[in-house]
Amino acid sequence: MAGSSSSDDDLRTPQFNGSNYDFWAVKMETILIAYDLWDVVEVGLAGQQTSREEISEEEGESESEHIPVERPVVLKEEKIKNAKALSLIQGAITDELFPRIRNEKTTKGAWEILRREFRGDKKVRAVKLQAIRANFEYLRMNDESLDDYLARFFEIVNNLKSLGEDVTEKRIVQKLLMSLSRRYKSIVSIIEETRDLDTIRVEEVLASVKVYDKREDLHEEREKYTGTERAFSSLKVGGNGNGTGSVKGSQYKTNPKWGQYKKGKNWSQNSRNNGSGSGWNNKFTAHNKQSSGSQGNVKPLCQVCDKYHFGICRYKGKPKCGRCSRFGHLSKDCDNGKQVANCAKKEDAIT
Repeated sequence: MAGSSSSDDDLRTPQFNGSNYDFWAVKMETILIAYDLWDVVEVGLAGQQTSREEISEEEGESESEHIPVERPVVLKEEKIKNAKALSLIQGAITDELFPRIRNEKTTKGAWEILRREFRGDKKVRAVKLQAIRANFEYLRMNDESLDDYLARFFEIVNNLKSLGEDVTEKRIVQKLLMSLSRRYKSIVSIIEETRDLDTIRVEEVLASVKVYDKREDLHEEREKYTGTERAFSSLKVGGNGNGTGSVKGSQYKTNPKWGQYKKGKNWSQNSRNNGSGSGWNNKFTAHNKQSSGSQGNVKPLCQVCDKYHFGICRYKGKPKCGRCSRFGHLSKDCDNGKQVANCAKKEDAIT
């Protein structure tokens, strides 16, 4: 017997916590079949059932006629198989669920208790099946990766199958192609036009969709890399001949008026437009004209005559006419334009 030649360490069973009965039952059935123990779950203790049937059918005969010669040996082997299968089931459930089968001595009885409680009767299974059918019909791919959606898709398909729903491969293929997002519109169209949807297998559809998904990812990465490379190549830093850097293609461009401001040509114009500081700008413009770019020989502004010159002003201490703004006479002595002309001649003679 295959089960007798294996040690207890090899009998590794999945853990049942009360919420995954369908998957757990499938895995446990496979393990029990592999170790030749599934018959005690389906049939029970065949020796005891045979003995009861023989006793009920042949009540008039003696007890020695019902029990064959090899009866004790067969019963012992059945008990050993029952104990092994029951130990596997007991070890595969959590301590919270163990009290439900604690008093059960047969594997068949323990299996039926768990099946009735956690799988449910026909009405409960019908309600569950309706809910899963609705999830399957309205299933669509959202903003998620292909692997995540396929895991969610086949989880619902497996739930339908575990509840007894006959989900054909044709139905799975049609639903899968219909529920994919617009990203896979091209590959879906190719599959529908070039392949027969009645005979194509699910594995072939998955292979084509996954290959297409990988190619799209490569194209997107390439486009991102190309866009980043173009952005960096547009930032070209270099000299412009004046020792200052310029950024080509950027939004920060040199204002052509800055150079004029530096030379003092447009200060007065901008000040007039702003409506303030016009007198100071005029003086500053006159000073720049007199200095003519010679920063080492800048003339100071005279507080007496409001002109730029070195040394003591020649008009210092002289009266200033409030009428013609000339020095050397007062307003009462100003003879309209004659006095102005005389003062101008004196200034020309002095200069």
